[in-house]
Amino acid sequence: MKYIVLLIICFSTQHILAQDATAYENTIKAFQENFNAQNVDAIFALYTPEMQETMTKEGVKRFVNGCHEQFGNLKKLTFIQTAENINSYTAEFEKISLVMELLLSPNGKIATIQFQEP
Repeated sequence: MKYIVLLIICFSTQHILAQDATAYENTIKAFQENFNAQNVDAIFALYTPEMQETMTKEGVKRFVNGCHEQFGNLKKLTFIQTAENINSYTAEFEKISLVMELLLSPNGKIATIQFQEP
């Protein structure tokens, strides 16, 4: 009986984790495409309402344009790890590689995003 319960828990957890992974995959793909196109409106739409209030559309525009000018196109994002619900990726730009940390809200919107040197 214990094994059946454990098996059910494993299958239900796997389904939840797969949904979470899909949400992250879809978001990073959309972010990369819109970053390279410098589509500020689309990137702004990826943020939670709280992030939109904090960053403002003008702030997102400065962030995207400044990063694009300094680093070039975002060529590739490679998953590193998940720690404290934050996914870390290696972000390979044309001119530099950085670590991107990303946290999504339960509805798949960007709650936190930051880039830093490895």
